Formats: sequence, C-alpha cells, structure tokens
Amino acid sequence: MFKRLLILLLMIMPAGIATAVPIQKANKPPTIKQQKIVSKHLQFDSAKITVRNFDTAAIKKYRNDPAFKYAENKAGITLWDRFWAWVWHQWSSFWAWVDELFRKLFGNVSMGHNAASIFKFLILGTAAVLLVYVIFKLLGVNLLKLFKKEKETIEVPYSESLENIHDINFDEAIENALAIKNYRLAVRLLYLRSLKQLSDNNLINWKIDKTNSTYLNELNDPEQRRQFSILTRQFEYVWYGDFPVDGTSFQAINAVFHEFKQQKL
Repeated sequence: MFKRLLILLLMIMPAGIATAVPIQKANKPPTIKQQKIVSKHLQFDSAKITVRNFDTAAIKKYRNDPAFKYAENKAGITLWDRFWAWVWHQWSSFWAWVDELFRKLFGNVSMGHNAASIFKFLILGTAAVLLVYVIFKLLGVNLLKLFKKEKETIEVPYSESLENIHDINFDEAIENALAIKNYRLAVRLLYLRSLKQLSDNNLINWKIDKTNSTYLNELNDPEQRRQFSILTRQFEYVWYGDFPVDGTSFQAINAVFHEFKQQKL
C-alpha cells in the first residue's frame, strides 16, 4: 500500500513542477530582444489648401481713394497753420535746451515729469502774461483801470445831495452837459426837469429826501403814472445802472422826455 502511494506521489510532482515553471517565467519583464519594435511613420495633412492672392483692382481702387491718403497736404496749409507749426517747433527746441541745461547744472539727471510740467506751465504763464501786457500796451489800455473800476466823476455845477430843482436853469445845464458830451449828466437833468414839471402842476410834493418810487405813488392818474414810470426807468438805468450812453442813444432818451414835457398835465 505504501509503495503505491509513493509511486503516485512521484507521478504528481513532475506535473506540478512543469506547470509552476512557466508561471514563474511569465512574471519576469521581457528583455530588449523580446520587445516589439514599432516603426514610426510621418503623417501628412490631407486638408485642402486654397491659395489666396491680392486683388490688384481693389488695391488700385483704394490707392486712388482720397479718404485713404494720409500724406500731409502741404499745399492746403495756411500761413496761420505754418506760423503755429513754427511756434511749436521752436518751443520743442527750447524745451530740449532747457532739459540739457538742467542736466549740466544738476549732473546727468533729466528733469522729472512733475518738475518738467510745473516748469513748463510757469514759462507758458509768464509768456502769456507778457503777451497780454504787450497787446494792451499797444492798444493803449490801462490794465490797472481795467481791473480796478474807478467811480466816474461828474463835474456838476451843484451838489447832488443839495440840489434844488427850483433853483436850476435846466436849459442851460443840459446844454453845458451836452457840450462836454456828458450824456449821463444830461439824462439826470432831464429827469429832474420832469420832477419840476410835476411839482409845478401840484401833482407831486417834491422833497429832496424822497425816492423815485414815492413820486410814482403820489401820482393819482394811471396814465401819468405809466408815462412817468418809463422816464424813471430810463433815468435809473443810466444813472444807477451805469448804462452806456452815447450821442445816438441820448437822442432816443431825449425824445421820450421831450414827449412827456409837451403834455398838458
């Protein structure tokens, strides 16, 4: 019995060993000779390519179109444009000289952006002020009087604060004012003469300290009040509002006062 089991065992062992050897060999990495060599082939693009060329006719059309001509037309430049072009060219040259001077004074350091801008505007401001001064000087304009308005002095033969309409010879006073072309004073005298006319007809109670609105309120007749309000407005525009009056405008104002004088009050 024992012999039979031994013979069976010997018969089984070679089969197990035979099957185990290939499995052990399968786990080993393949050698270089065993690796499959794959050949590489270049792949070409098979897409269809359409070659495009420039349209000669279109290029010629655009070349002849004035809208696409960006070259400077020197024939159309005016003398004024040339003058300003020269000014800016000179300014650029001057600024380059200033920058170079700055480098020489402070070493090889260019003016900074902020410092250059400030210095630039200072020079421009100074040049502008000098230019304005020269222009006004040539025109004979006094800059001090232009910015400082002086109160116009009127030579009157009487004091305004003490004037009495009953003591003034209006025809003579108006004639003297017109002789020296003092139209503003002439308008005042015309208004005072109208006050005297109303006072002589007992339509107002004239007093030196009364206002023009007070005299208007004293007039009971609406038409007289309307006409006198027109005269009052003309007088106040000229005397208190500094409305400019020349010979032509005075004639129009004088016609309104003359019409009021001719009325029977």
